[in-house]
Amino acid sequence: MRWRFTDRVGRFEPWRAIETRKAVSLEEYSLLERFGREGTFPESLVLECCVEAARWLVAASSGFEQASVLEAVESFAFSGPAGMGDALDIKVALAGPAGAPPLQLECRVTAAGRTVAAGRIAVGLVPLAEGFDRDWVGGLWRELYAAP
Repeated sequence: MRWRFTDRVGRFEPWRAIETRKAVSLEEYSLLERFGREGTFPESLVLECCVEAARWLVAASSGFEQASVLEAVESFAFSGPAGMGDALDIKVALAGPAGAPPLQLECRVTAAGRTVAAGRIAVGLVPLAEGFDRDWVGGLWRELYAAP
């Protein structure tokens, strides 16, 4: 099974910013039940939503030639839980120059207007073909993003 942390791409500006949406499913919000945290989407997966948005930003900006890998979580704070049925709005924006990796990215996650998490991550660039089929990734992008 492959988890998907992006259900829709709403806005995309090459090498600048991306906005995505992730709906928390029943299966995802119950992952922490065994640890006494019923009804909470794990914080690590909230962070992964930001990392995946960054991957889409890099892949689409590079014409599906490059991918990104998380290099550092420089600061990241959680303000509240995400639960079943929440639609997470993820905003990722370049916080420094686009040319020199690692790319510094500002991330913000909200649900129904309330902040769930915010912070900064750094991602490195790698050839997309090392881990994915370029045509498959491009096809999935066309499903997720309907350009205006």
